[in-house]
Amino acid sequence: MNTFLSSAQEAIREKYLAFASETVAPIVKGLESHEVCLKEFLQDLGQKGYLGISVPTEYGGQGNPFTFSCLFTEILGMHEPGLGLSLAGHYAAIEVLKKYGSDKQKSRYLPLLSRGELLATLAFSEETAGTDFKAVLAQLTKDGDSYLLNAKKSWVVNGEICGLALVLSKNLENSADPLAVAIVDLTEKSYVCSTDIRRMGLRSAYANNIEFKNQRLSADNLIQSAAAEKIALFAMDIAKLVLAASSVGLSFSALNLAVTHARSREQFGATIGQFQGIQWKLADICTEAEGARMQVLRAAWSLEAEPEKFSTYASMSKWFAARVARQQSAEAMQVLGASGLLEDCPMEKLYRDAKAMEICFGTSEAQKLQLVDLLEI
Repeated sequence: MNTFLSSAQEAIREKYLAFASETVAPIVKGLESHEVCLKEFLQDLGQKGYLGISVPTEYGGQGNPFTFSCLFTEILGMHEPGLGLSLAGHYAAIEVLKKYGSDKQKSRYLPLLSRGELLATLAFSEETAGTDFKAVLAQLTKDGDSYLLNAKKSWVVNGEICGLALVLSKNLENSADPLAVAIVDLTEKSYVCSTDIRRMGLRSAYANNIEFKNQRLSADNLIQSAAAEKIALFAMDIAKLVLAASSVGLSFSALNLAVTHARSREQFGATIGQFQGIQWKLADICTEAEGARMQVLRAAWSLEAEPEKFSTYASMSKWFAARVARQQSAEAMQVLGASGLLEDCPMEKLYRDAKAMEICFGTSEAQKLQLVDLLEI
């Protein structure tokens, strides 16, 4: 593949950079504290076309390759990495519907998701079932011509502000496919939702525990064009790649903060950027961040060009980009020294966010295990 961006992609990237600088940078603290309404912000992204970047034009989107969605997420991640977590579930739901949804499901949901009139999420994890999908306790049972969903889902990203969720459950009516993925309407608030789970990093996104009690669904709510486990794995691959793109943005933000500090901070009669020890740290951060960016671009490119390799590349990207973000944000913190420890320093926030990248939407260890399985070792 050509790992360099085309002129069209470079042009759109410049547009994304300008948008993020003007719109996201001034409200980063408000997003993390939730003083700025995340739901309204995401809906505004939809109205501006940024939630439907890869949605086909016939459903109201821009019809761009998924690479564009990753470029956009990376640039948002330079300012607020938590937005990558918020977008991961939304973009994953869109890609699932594009690939596996029926014509009726596409026509009904994709225009709304594209415009931000519906925000989407994945409700896969449970207290005792994370990476191990088959351990879910949620149940889908037949009740006349419809189905009843009973489920307790944990760590549902943006559960309290979304209008649609892809919910993974056991399918007690189908022995051939013991799991099911259902499209569940959350707009009627017919479910129990916890308050936001407060945590160390990526705080601008919400994370909630939600419970469905005898939620009635029709057959049209089920995605039935492929095995549910295959659909769930694909959804997670998309989500992890989006978060990897945000990790890349975080790494470059850490690099920029470290370079700026190295140019201005003076010790022993010179700026610290003139010391080889600091120069080597900056060179390491820059090189690894660029490497992570290439991994993400390759994975995004493979979604359309080499779909049989997409899962492998997505796992590589998530593991590598998250590791780079965590390790190199620590090195950038070292360059800033004591000033980087202050709560009002952006570096302190990036350092917290970076560790969360290695856990959300699949731990680094889980990515390695998936790679081993795919390599058939």
